[in-house]
Amino acid sequence: MAKMLSFDLSVARFANRIKQSIGRVLSPLCKVITLSGDGGITFIGISLLLVFFRTTRQAGLVSLLAMAIGTVIANAIVKPLVGRKRPFRTTISLFYKFWVDAGVLPAGGYSFPSGHTTAAMSFAAALFLCLPGGWMWLAFLIPIAMGFTRIYFGVHYATDVLAGMVLGLLCTLLGLFIFHRLMLWDAFADWANSASIV
Repeated sequence: MAKMLSFDLSVARFANRIKQSIGRVLSPLCKVITLSGDGGITFIGISLLLVFFRTTRQAGLVSLLAMAIGTVIANAIVKPLVGRKRPFRTTISLFYKFWVDAGVLPAGGYSFPSGHTTAAMSFAAALFLCLPGGWMWLAFLIPIAMGFTRIYFGVHYATDVLAGMVLGLLCTLLGLFIFHRLMLWDAFADWANSASIV
């Protein structure tokens, strides 16, 4: 536990040093990124758009399945079970100071794992696994950027973010498995392969 907290603090210090050096330029961009993950709305919206087109439908559906599974596991099961408080809840800690330095971004509920990062990884992994092109590995920059902003603003520990990445990837693999099982149902396969969703 002490080693984990030491790791979390080292990463938080690193993020705070970046904030101190280029925060004036970086903070607005980080805020846009982190707020885009609120409720997973951005990822859900893009995934729904992908469902409209036959060539991207699998990626959209797998992403939606993965995010739904991730939301249930992270928010309804793991967070209450672990019960880890947000880093800034202990007002005498350096984490609280970093949170204040970064602008006091509001965040409620428990901290572990990061729901924003879980959703971002679910979305990115679905793109990587379901869309063609050797450049799709770039999709993983999405959860990396999201996870960094959560640490940058002091609303998550680094280990929360890493757990969110692992959970998001596992949820995507499960979502892909469910999709392939659904494809065994002729009616679903016909719809999934049709030119139009209606």
